Amino acid sequence: MALQEYECPACGGAMEFNPKTQMLKCPYCDSEFNVKDYVANHNSEGEGELADGYNSSAQSTDSQPLYVYRCGSCGGEILATESLGSTKCPFCSNNVVVKEKFTGQFKPDAIIPFKHTRDDAMETYRKHVKSKKLVPKVFLDENHIDELKGIYVPFWLFNATESFDGSYEATRVRTWSDSRYQYTETKYYNVQRAGTEDFENVPVDGSKEMPDDLMESLEPFDVNEMVPFNMGYLAGFLANKYNVSAKENEPRALARMKNSVALDFKQTISGYSSVRTLSENTGTIKSSHKYALYPVYVLNTSWQGKNYLFAMNGQTGKFVGNLPFSLAQAVKYYIPIAAIASLISFIIYYMFIY
Repeated sequence: MALQEYECPACGGAMEFNPKTQMLKCPYCDSEFNVKDYVANHNSEGEGELADGYNSSAQSTDSQPLYVYRCGSCGGEILATESLGSTKCPFCSNNVVVKEKFTGQFKPDAIIPFKHTRDDAMETYRKHVKSKKLVPKVFLDENHIDELKGIYVPFWLFNATESFDGSYEATRVRTWSDSRYQYTETKYYNVQRAGTEDFENVPVDGSKEMPDDLMESLEPFDVNEMVPFNMGYLAGFLANKYNVSAKENEPRALARMKNSVALDFKQTISGYSSVRTLSENTGTIKSSHKYALYPVYVLNTSWQGKNYLFAMNGQTGKFVGNLPFSLAQAVKYYIPIAAIASLISFIIYYMFIY
């Protein structure tokens, strides 16, 4: 498996894709190149070898086979999992892409380039922690950041036309009164809805390593900024090829669409006092998919023996993750509020009762 290397033509330094300028940049001589125009000085044409003798198990921590590639710049050995397609030489720091992980059947149709840097991710993380009132005060100072990775995550993007028909019982309630009685009139209606709805670019991540709920929490990505795939965008970032097929992910994507179409049609029913669902039926008329890489920063921290995982959308900057809970902080913020609310209630009660 040949390696695509990103060595600066001017000084030989390791070039990286710059999210701010959307160019390939050398951090040593500041040379910049358009991603589409860059041509490597040399590449490695050697095939990767299964790392049978590299360690006792020849397996990574997630049970993927390990492969050894040889850097074309320094000759050093690069160890990578079967799905890892973009990495860095540990000896000369040259950014390399395993070309066959992103060619042929594995070539993405499109990519959303990173727009935020690692510094942006760190600053967003600090603001995120500081904004949470119930996090232990010492967490930000004492937690250890184990790893911050910029990763292009493989996504399947599904298009489909969904059919729908639904039956609902709706009511309109009218009340009035005279000098003797109060009246209530309830009218019942049978409401029908039927039609189709088109969906485009519904994403489902194609990586076994990435938690599906975490990736869905980072949505939406702006597909208007998607560009044709070019390996130059991967320079300086990790990237995985898909290891979950489109066929395996299609049911998850269609389930999301079916939930949306049912909600969308039901929301067209208005002007009633109540609406009760009698039946809803959805079906897929046609579907298609394409393969894309989306930018994600993943940050792992540890504190008091526990690990915390955070992620940031590398395009929009949206940040998600779980944080520890502090009972002391909860008491600090909510006990005074509860006390004030109780005092106000007591005063109101005293004024109107006595």
